[in-house]
Amino acid sequence: MMVLGSAQDGGLPQFGARTPLDQAARSGSIPRRYSSCVALVADDGRTFLLDFGPDVKAHEEVLLGHPAMEHRTGRGLIDGIVITHAHVGHYAGLIHLGREIDAADAVPCWVTPGMGRFLRAEAPWRFAIEQAHLKIHEHEPPAAFSPWSDLEISLIPVPHRHEASDTVAISVNGAALYLPDIDSWDDWPAAGEVIADHSVALLDATFWSAEELPHRDISKIKHPLVPDTLQRFGHLVGDTRLILTHLNHTNPICDPDAVEHGAVISAGFEVALEGLTIEV
Repeated sequence: MMVLGSAQDGGLPQFGARTPLDQAARSGSIPRRYSSCVALVADDGRTFLLDFGPDVKAHEEVLLGHPAMEHRTGRGLIDGIVITHAHVGHYAGLIHLGREIDAADAVPCWVTPGMGRFLRAEAPWRFAIEQAHLKIHEHEPPAAFSPWSDLEISLIPVPHRHEASDTVAISVNGAALYLPDIDSWDDWPAAGEVIADHSVALLDATFWSAEELPHRDISKIKHPLVPDTLQRFGHLVGDTRLILTHLNHTNPICDPDAVEHGAVISAGFEVALEGLTIEV
């Protein structure tokens, strides 16, 4: 498993943003971050992506650094995709599978029926499906499926804003959990048990505090706050490797030298970063 993107949908720096963190990322003082995405890479180069966001070309550059990629042959870079939900940072990269771009044909994409209905109904995604550049496979959570014999993917429903589709977390071989978006831990009573069932968990860490976006009503874009996550799941440290991901461009833990970043590390958690490789 390799982290290709660790940011909220707009990445870091975010388009048009002039916060100190955005400026620091532009200058190279802190790492750039791309929309949330994880790659599952087999030793022979077979590759399966969890989410397919707008930074897919940057994801590609990170992915090509994986040593197993030298074993890939033939056309195309990936063997399949699974999408968590219909927020732009998690599916907009599908634009690169359209007729206008010379990518591989019939790329398999696993989604919930709700996400499938969205893609089939909306242009330009439906054109990619109709023109056989994208092959949709629908699975009703908590259904599991196996893209190849030694890989099992389970979809786990989680509460998150359902403007266009439902939302799922993704379990990989029952060992690794990818959960980039959720409204709050209180809204999902099973959270602690599900996280504890995995040896590695990548968790939503969009915001550190509710004051990060003074010009927006944060209650309308709900996510758990990082200090709450540290408090709730700190007892799992040592049994589960806890990695924070999906960081908003305003989140101070984007800066490795920030006090808040240090607090995360002191609590026994990690902060995801592009290129991080995790054995599953």
